[in-house]
Amino acid sequence: MELRNYQIKAINSLRQSFRDGHKRPILRLDCGAGKTVISAWITRSAIQKNHNVLFLVHLQELKQQTIDTFKKFGIEIGEHLRIEMIITAGNKMKDFEPDLIIADECNFALSKSWLKVFNRFPKAQIIGLSATPIRLSGEPMGAVFDDLIEIIDAKELIKLGNLCDYDYYAPKLNFDIKDVKTRAGDFQAEMLEQILSKPKIYGDVLSYYKKFCQGRKTICYCTTISHSVATAEEFKKAGYNAVHFDGNTPEKKRKQIVEEFKNGKIEILCNCNLISFGFDVPDCDCVLLLRPTQSLALYIQQSMRCLRGRPGKRAIILDFVGNCHRFGLPTDKQEYTLTGKKKCDNKNAEPEVHARQCNQCFKTYSGTSPICPYCGFNNGKTRAEIKQDEKAELERIETIKKFEKKKEVAKAKSLEALIEIGKERGYKNPTYWAKMIINSRESKKKHTK
Repeated sequence: MELRNYQIKAINSLRQSFRDGHKRPILRLDCGAGKTVISAWITRSAIQKNHNVLFLVHLQELKQQTIDTFKKFGIEIGEHLRIEMIITAGNKMKDFEPDLIIADECNFALSKSWLKVFNRFPKAQIIGLSATPIRLSGEPMGAVFDDLIEIIDAKELIKLGNLCDYDYYAPKLNFDIKDVKTRAGDFQAEMLEQILSKPKIYGDVLSYYKKFCQGRKTICYCTTISHSVATAEEFKKAGYNAVHFDGNTPEKKRKQIVEEFKNGKIEILCNCNLISFGFDVPDCDCVLLLRPTQSLALYIQQSMRCLRGRPGKRAIILDFVGNCHRFGLPTDKQEYTLTGKKKCDNKNAEPEVHARQCNQCFKTYSGTSPICPYCGFNNGKTRAEIKQDEKAELERIETIKKFEKKKEVAKAKSLEALIEIGKERGYKNPTYWAKMIINSRESKKKHTK
């Protein structure tokens, strides 16, 4: 089993964490960095020492994916290894006592079903795996885990070729979600479905898909199951082999759909929340985002699903809902902690807050620089900068006006002249105001004497 240098470093860092007295470290590596491969190496090493390993996942697809990966490295489920879905793990573990638990996508591990298993085996060491160890609810990951290990970020992985580079487009569609309510911290899916399930929206989605993504193996992320079904139908009408599947699709059929998507028989795979976390399709090279979200974890997991490395590959992300304006680009460096909560500070996805779209090549890039890094076009000032300049100009004008008013009053030497100024300015009692100015001047003369 050959490991990459950063994967070896990750294993050594986990060992050091345990030596330092930690019992439940998280290994944070970006989507596609090979967390399952690292797990296979750790698992084989543990089995060789006659230790029992329990590998936990939250989806059937991830269970089979893990089993397949482990088999490639000669590791089979048996006396010392169980690979289980979390929902069934508690009932199956009566005759199995793990020394090590590996929690895949451990950002879910604060829920009751995961805690039930963790609490059942208090002596077991636990390794959490995640690209995005954060919870939308704000619950601290430190409630379960006690160390956070980071080795390499996404931009470095792209340089190494382990992830592919990508073009990001964020076309503005004609819809507004400012009045959409939230539930459990994220937008209400049913309200989003009503807004996004319109003929004009579907027409624009198809138009942009044809322009940027024609012929690419694509995953489409939708707001609800109904929205996903309808989106797949719209693509079918346009002549594409698009398929929807969800958690209610029979397991055998789901497996068949995934296999047909991998081998290219299915061009576009539409879903809602089924293949956001951990789904591995190296030759998927396009993602369509049709679900606005306030969850940074969901955004990164969905948008990076097409970035698995392959020689010569350059992926495309088509963001129809402005998620990049809420969070920046998916490969931007994030600061993760065991205690912190990451908030979405741009709920309505106002353009040019976290990312900017070029007016010439239409690609989206991080930050608000006027110069596009792709084509070199000067996009000028951002809306925010223009507004700031306008505000500064208004403040400058107001300052000048105040100064001119003071000069005008200073030149008026008599009571009558001041009264006339007061009348021109529309003061309610110009005579009283003029007398106050005269009294103030006389008072200052007395003090100077």
